[in-house]
Amino acid sequence: MTASAVPHARPLRYPRVTKTTLNLRVEHDLVSLRRRTRSLCEQLGFDEREIRRVSAAAFEAARTLFAQSRVLTAELRRAATRIELGLSAPSESVPQATQVAELLRPLRSLVDLEVRQGEGSVTVDLRVPLPARQPPDAPPAAIATVPAATAPFDVHRALDELQLELQETNRGVIALHEELEVQGERLRQAEERFRVLLDSVHDYAIFMLDPDGEVVSWNAGAERLFGYQADEIIGRNVACVYAAAERDERLPEEHLGEARTQGRFECECLRVRRGGSAFDAHVVLSSVRGAGGALRGFSVVVRDITRFKRLEEDLRRRAEELAAANRAKEDFLATLSHELRTPLNAMLGWTRLLRMGKLDEQGMTRALETIERNAHIQEQLIADILDLSRIVTGKLRLSPRPVQLGPILQAAVDAVRPAAEAKGLVLGHDLAADAEVFGDPDRLQQVVWNLLANAIKFTPAGGRVAVSAACEGAAAVIRVADTGEGIAPELLPFVFDRFRQGDASATRRHGGLGLGLSIVRHIVELHGGHVQARSDGAGRGALFTIHLPLRVAAEAGAPPAADPPAGDDGSGLETPLQSLER
Repeated sequence: MTASAVPHARPLRYPRVTKTTLNLRVEHDLVSLRRRTRSLCEQLGFDEREIRRVSAAAFEAARTLFAQSRVLTAELRRAATRIELGLSAPSESVPQATQVAELLRPLRSLVDLEVRQGEGSVTVDLRVPLPARQPPDAPPAAIATVPAATAPFDVHRALDELQLELQETNRGVIALHEELEVQGERLRQAEERFRVLLDSVHDYAIFMLDPDGEVVSWNAGAERLFGYQADEIIGRNVACVYAAAERDERLPEEHLGEARTQGRFECECLRVRRGGSAFDAHVVLSSVRGAGGALRGFSVVVRDITRFKRLEEDLRRRAEELAAANRAKEDFLATLSHELRTPLNAMLGWTRLLRMGKLDEQGMTRALETIERNAHIQEQLIADILDLSRIVTGKLRLSPRPVQLGPILQAAVDAVRPAAEAKGLVLGHDLAADAEVFGDPDRLQQVVWNLLANAIKFTPAGGRVAVSAACEGAAAVIRVADTGEGIAPELLPFVFDRFRQGDASATRRHGGLGLGLSIVRHIVELHGGHVQARSDGAGRGALFTIHLPLRVAAEAGAPPAADPPAGDDGSGLETPLQSLER
C-alpha cells in the first residue's frame, strides 16, 4: 500500500542526523524547518513544552529574517551538548546586524540567540542545550543531507503534512504567546519595583527628559525637593528649574548639549523651587541611548547640598577663627617675652651700677626708684597672667560682701593719681557714696584701676581723665572717660577680647599685654553686671561704662538694669569731663 492510499497515515519520521541543510525559498519551507526542528527535539528527548518552545523560536526567527530576504539558508546541527540552528541571508538584502538583533530581541527569552555580521551575509545562531537525560535509542548518526524529492507529487499526503504543520504552528504560537505573557508580567513587575524604588528615594530628585529637554517622568523626591507635582511639570522644559539669569545665558541648552556629546554633565550650582526660592544643588545629567545609539533622552539626578554648603562655610569660618586665635596667641607670647624682659633689663642694669659703687647719692636714689617702678610693672604683668590663667581654668574666685562704691573708686583714683600728675593729666571724679553693691572690693578696685590706668596710658600730656558713679534705676553705673587716642572703629567690637591690641608690634608706643580689658569684662560679669566701650574714632577719646546691680535690687531678686540703647551710654563721652571743668 502506498502512502497516497492512506490519507491519515502516522506522522512522517525523518532520519536522525547531526546536520540538516535547508534552502528556504517559499513560505512552506518555513513550515518544513519547524517540522524538522520538532522532529530533532523529539529524537533527543525534549519534553513537549521544550519542543514547542524551540520549534516556535526557530519558526519565528526564520519568518522574521525571511520577511527581510527571500533567500535563506538554514542549517540545523546537533552538537555534543546542544542543538544549533544557523540562519544565513545575503547582507545586501537584509538590514544591519544590530537592527536584525533588535527585531529578534523578544526571542531571547526562549533560546540563546546571537546575530553576526559576516562578509556578504548576516547570520543568526540559535542555541538550545540538550536535556539532562538522553533517550537510550538516540545515538548520533552519520551526517546526511535531505535528499531531493524523487516521488511523484501526492496531493493527499501533502494535505496531511500541511494539516500537521498547521497544528504544530498553532501549538508553537500558543507556546510563544504564553512565554510572551510571562515575560510581559516579569517586565511589569520589574517596572513596578523600579518605580517604587525611585519613589522611595526622598533625598534625591530623579527625573527623565526627552531629547528636547522636556520632563517625561518625575519621582517623589523631585516633588519634595522642587515643590512641583508630577502632573504640573511633566511636559515642561527643564529650564523652569534654572535661575532666570542662567536661562538668559542659555545654560540649560548648553548643559544638555554637553551631556549629549560627552554622555554626562555634572556640576554644583543653584536650582529654583516652585515659588522662586533657590537652593544649592549637585546635578548629574546623563544621556540615555537606544540599542542603535540613537538618543532617547536624559536622566537627571539632583541633590540638595545646602546643608553641606553651610557646614562647609561654618568649618571654613571656624578654621579662620582658629587661625586668627593662633596668630593672636603667638603675638601675645612675643609681646609677653618683650614686656617681661623690658623691666627686668632695667632692674639688672641699675643693680650692676649699684654694686659697682660708681653712683652718687642722687644716682642711687634714681636707681632705687627705677628698680622699684619696674618691679611694680613686672608684678602687674605677672598678676594679669595669673588672673588670665584662673579665668581660663574657671578658678577665679570672688569674696563678695556688701560694699560701698565710693571708697573703692576713691582708692583706685588715689592709686593712679601719681601717674596722672607725672604725665600732666587732669584727673577728676564725681562719686556717689551711697551706691552699695554686693561684690568683692579688691576685684572691683582692680576693675576701676585697670580702666583708669588704660585711660592715663593712652591720653597725651595735657589731657583729661574723669571717673563718675551714680545710681540709675536698679543699677550702679561707673563711667571712665578720657580725651586720649580713642579706639578705631574696626577694633571697637573686639576691644574686650583676649590678646587683642590696636598695635601689637614690638615697636609700639605703649606697653602691656592686652589682657586688662578682658579681665575687666570677666570680673564685671562675675558680679552680674556688664561693661561697654564707646569711642567716636581715633583722637576723640573713649568712654567705658560699667553697670552693676545695686545691693537692694540684688537681694530683692529684681532683674539687672537693661542695656542702654545703641549709641547712648548714659550721659555721653563729654559729661564727666564737663563736670570736671566746672
